[in-house]
This record gives sequence, C-alpha cells and structure tokens, in this order.
Amino acid sequence: MIQEVMKYYFTEPVTRHEILRDKERLVAEVEVDGEMYYLKGEKQPVAFIEKIIEFTILMNDAGLPFIVPEKTIIGNRYVEHGGLLFILEKKGFGEEIKHLRLSHSREIGKLLGKQHAISSTTDFRFGTGTSWGMFGGNETDAIGDYDENELSYLALIREIEKEGTFKIELDTVKELYLSRRSKLKEVWSSLPSGPVQGDLCPYNLLFQQDEISAVFDYDIAGDEVLLNECIGVAVFLAWHHDFEGTETPEEHYHAYIEAYEAERPLSDGEREMIPHLFAIIRAFRYDRIEEGIDKIKQGDGKAFIDETIMLLQG
Repeated sequence: MIQEVMKYYFTEPVTRHEILRDKERLVAEVEVDGEMYYLKGEKQPVAFIEKIIEFTILMNDAGLPFIVPEKTIIGNRYVEHGGLLFILEKKGFGEEIKHLRLSHSREIGKLLGKQHAISSTTDFRFGTGTSWGMFGGNETDAIGDYDENELSYLALIREIEKEGTFKIELDTVKELYLSRRSKLKEVWSSLPSGPVQGDLCPYNLLFQQDEISAVFDYDIAGDEVLLNECIGVAVFLAWHHDFEGTETPEEHYHAYIEAYEAERPLSDGEREMIPHLFAIIRAFRYDRIEEGIDKIKQGDGKAFIDETIMLLQG
C-alpha cells in the first residue's frame, strides 16, 4: 500500500520505508530521492482533512513552522486509497526533546501564544472540538462531547465511594470541584476561542538550538477555548513531562505563561478564570487520577485525596 500511495506524489521510486504505526492510523517513514517524509493514513472525513490542510497553510503563511502536507503530482494535498485518507508530510529539521529545559518551556509558550493570537483573529473554524474540551456533556465519546476532566473527576468519585472510608474528604472534593466548574461554565462560551493544533506538546515538535523548527500531527486539531489549551499545556509541561535543570515545576509554569503572554496578553476575564481552570486541570489530569485510583485500591489513598483537596483549594 505504501508504494501505491506514494505513486500519487512521485514518479521516482520509494528507496526505503518503515511502518511506524499500524493501529487505528497508518504512519510510515518514507525515503524518496534522499528526502525523508512521513506518510499518514486514517479514516477521517474528507472535510476534516481539508480543514487541517487549510489550517496548516494559515499558520505557515503567518510564519509559524507548521508542516504543510505535500502536494500530489496533480496538485492535491491528500490521497484516498484503500479506505483511508493519506497526507504526506516532509520530515522537518531538528530533534525531538525528551527532557525540557526552561528555555524549551518558554519557547513552547511563545509559539502557542503566537498560534492563539492568529486563531483569535481569523474567521477560520474547524467546526469540531479538541480533546481538551470541557462542558460537552459526555453524551458520546466524540471529540467535542468528550470531557476528559469531568470523566476523571467521576472516576475518582466512584472509587472513593467504593472505598467507603473517606466520606468527609469526598464531600470536600465534590464541593470544591463543582464550585470551580460552575464558575467556569458561567463564562465558558464568552471566553476567546479559535482553531488550534490541539496537541502542541514536545512529542509533536522539533527543536533546533532551543527554537521550535517544526510542528506536526494535526489529527486532534479543532476549535477550542484558548485559555483552556494554554493552561492544559502548561500543566502538562510543568508537572507531567521530564525536564532537566534545577528549576521547579512552578518556575517552568511561570516561564511558559510569561512567554505566552508576551505574544498574546490574556484578558481580564481570562485572568479571573485561571485559578479555577488551573485547579481542576492540576487535580484531575487523567494520568494523575489513574495513579491515584491505583493508590486507593491498594489502601494507600489518604495522602492522594488530601493532595487533591489542596490542589482544588488553590
């Protein structure tokens, strides 16, 4: 299949290819005439693929290092083959960062601020949400309905209730969480929103000399409340990603936020919501909750629940 799809892009033969992923989506590294590419195929609506292409062109034209899918021989930027939609991305220059330095946190904050500044002024929209979304209702597991933060909260509540020994703490968690969520929900639709890449994290970036040289992977791009993605990425970088150096997670967080605001200053309304959003994202990020539930099951959950309350109190 790789060879057949690549014929849409090149008359030259593929000299080497390696399948990197073959579950849910097909991802292959492909070499043609000494140049390296990533061929990506998945089951997506044509309209969404076309939106992704439009979005990458928009950001690239604005000077951001978003990799735009390559054109086929006849000028298309995607290929339909074998029930999948394929795009081809030229491999960017640079390296993936495994351990963040403070300069990397700043650079990611700077780039996200630039992206959001563009997103807040364009009329372009995907028409679908991202995996960061909140208040979708969780009526389905589709992106846009799917609310991971709420699902993590509900999973923890169920586990504490099953344990049956932390009633006072359980009531406190519920009160604090629902209070902060309520304040956010009141203003959510009025907060600035726009189209975003949806996963601007180190595993989707390449760096050269501490500067971001390439942004790739747009399969969960969509429309999002900009502050939600801003704080979500900040929490992930500072508390859920490996970094080197002596700086604390708090220092990484503040360096990121300062760099973000240098490109897109937050409104007063957004600033008022940061404590509420930060508290529920820190407390109920899914991987933190997964670890906490394991501790509760092992009979060692008191410290985790106490920490959850502390995070929600802010």
